[in-house]
Amino acid sequence: MEERNKRNDLNVSGMSQTAGGEFHRVSIDGMAKVNGNLDCTSMEVNGTLKMHGALSSESATINGMCTLNGPLTSSRVRVDGMTTINGDLHSPELEVNGKCTVRGRVDGERIDIGGVIDVEGDVQCESLNVQGNIKISGFLNAGTVEIRLHTSSSAREIGGERIDIRRKEQQNGFWKSIGLAGTPSFKTSLIEGDEIVLEDTEADIVRGSNIFIGRGCNIRLVEYSGELEVDQDAKVGSSQRI
Repeated sequence: MEERNKRNDLNVSGMSQTAGGEFHRVSIDGMAKVNGNLDCTSMEVNGTLKMHGALSSESATINGMCTLNGPLTSSRVRVDGMTTINGDLHSPELEVNGKCTVRGRVDGERIDIGGVIDVEGDVQCESLNVQGNIKISGFLNAGTVEIRLHTSSSAREIGGERIDIRRKEQQNGFWKSIGLAGTPSFKTSLIEGDEIVLEDTEADIVRGSNIFIGRGCNIRLVEYSGELEVDQDAKVGSSQRI
């Protein structure tokens, strides 16, 4: 960290192109193109950044538009604008209030989604809190998963200790305004955990200890070792104690 503080800053307010390198603070208020790896203490993008290389930063804040053709590694990542990462994302703290597309895997400790995230690979973290829209084409593995449904979300499979997926009770017009209107729903092939609470979820198999299948669910098979409760407005093909 001290070595990074001795580096020069990189500030872009107009149009600029650089080969990358090592910097202290990086601030992009205009349009920047980086052809190479970038290592810095902090990065803030309020304009447009396009990178061909790996980005490593203590913190990264994206308020504008950012396209990374390479992996992103950072202690803290916050996306309030639009970001596309053509690579993996590694960050203990990830917060998305805008839109983030990751064409790789995501590894973190705490992930908070208030906007939209689309991950083509797997997601591994300690806690996942979603108050927006999420699409995971791979496997989601987290200690705790809490998802409040605004529109349609999905994951290929979910594994965790505590999994809580329910409808957001008070909807607003924000999701319609960005073209993501639709019935709140969650779709996956497998949910496996210790404590599971579900609403408006479609799945082939739900397996766990204590399970509540709430309103709007359509589950083909439920396997449980503790307690199972099924709402009268839910559909369960079959269930068996294991």
